[in-house]
Amino acid sequence: MGKKLVVFDFCETLVDLQSADKFIDYVIEKEKYNKYRFLNTLTNIFTKLGFLAIVSKLFPKLNLSKRLRLYQIKGVSKMAIDALAIQYYNEVLKHHKIKHLHELLLKHIDNKDHILIVSGGYAPYIKYFSEFYKLQYSFATEIEFHNNRATGMFFGKDCLFNQKVVLIETYLKENKILFDESIAYSDSISDLPLLRWADKAYVVSKRKSQEWAKANGFNEIIWQND
Repeated sequence: MGKKLVVFDFCETLVDLQSADKFIDYVIEKEKYNKYRFLNTLTNIFTKLGFLAIVSKLFPKLNLSKRLRLYQIKGVSKMAIDALAIQYYNEVLKHHKIKHLHELLLKHIDNKDHILIVSGGYAPYIKYFSEFYKLQYSFATEIEFHNNRATGMFFGKDCLFNQKVVLIETYLKENKILFDESIAYSDSISDLPLLRWADKAYVVSKRKSQEWAKANGFNEIIWQND
C-alpha cells in the first residue's frame, strides 16, 4: 500500500459542534471576563436586523460574527488561554466526538498514515487535540497575542476556504513530503477547495445526505451518534 495523506476538518467532522465560538464563551465564563461582553449584545442585534446575514453573503470570508466573538477576550493572557484550551478539550470536546469519524481517525493512525487536522477552530485546543493523538501536524485559526495578551484579532488568515489548501501545500513543500494518495474529510461546503484538492473526498453529514455533496460527486459518510 502507498503512503496516504489524510486531512480531517474538525468541527462537525470529528466533533458534533462548532467549537470556535464555544471556546471563546468558555474562556469568558472561566475567567469571568466581561470587559467586552457588550459585543455579544451587539452581535445579537446585528443578527436580528439581518445585518450579519447580508455581510456574510457579500463577504463570506470575513466571518464578522466570529471576529466580534473573538474580540471579547481581548486582554486575556496567553497562559490562561492555553491552560483553558486543555480544560476545554477534557470538559467539552472529548464528550462530543462523532463516534464513526473517531473510529476512522484511529484506523488511519493504526495504518501509520500522515494525518493533518485543518480547522477553522482555534489553534490552542486544536493543537492539543493533535498532540494528544500524536498526529503529524495541525492547522487552525491562530489567535494574535501582544505582550502575551490576546489582541482580540486573528494572527494571519482565518483557516477557512482556500486557506486550508494553501497551508497544506506549503507544509508539504517545506517538509518535502510525498504521498501516493490524499484523503479529505469535512462536513462543510466551505471546504469545497479542500475536498476538490484531495484524491478522495468524504463529506460528513448528520442524519441525512447533503445535496451539494451529491452534486459534486463526493463520497458521503452519514452519521448519527447513539
